[in-house]
Amino acid sequence: MKQTTTYRYPLRLDRADKRSVDAVARETGRTINQVLVTSVRKGLPLAREALGREGGRIANVDPLPDAIWRRLYSRKDEVDGCSGDGLKEVQSQREPE
Repeated sequence: MKQTTTYRYPLRLDRADKRSVDAVARETGRTINQVLVTSVRKGLPLAREALGREGGRIANVDPLPDAIWRRLYSRKDEVDGCSGDGLKEVQSQREPE
């Protein structure tokens, strides 16, 4: 006999998704639980691919040419005089309310 574990997680579906799940359950004669389990098994590889970080580009803009970013980042600014601890302290402050 196959051992299963009960996994309790409230699943919030919008109306269209709920209708789709119900329709598949009716068409196939399976329970909603069987439809959801099959959906998770078949869909997890796609979800992992869609949500995973592949190290590719994450911006829709082209990167700056080397000459431009070197020129920009070689200029001194107000941050150059701060220590790493000082920067962390400033970044962790809350905005005034």
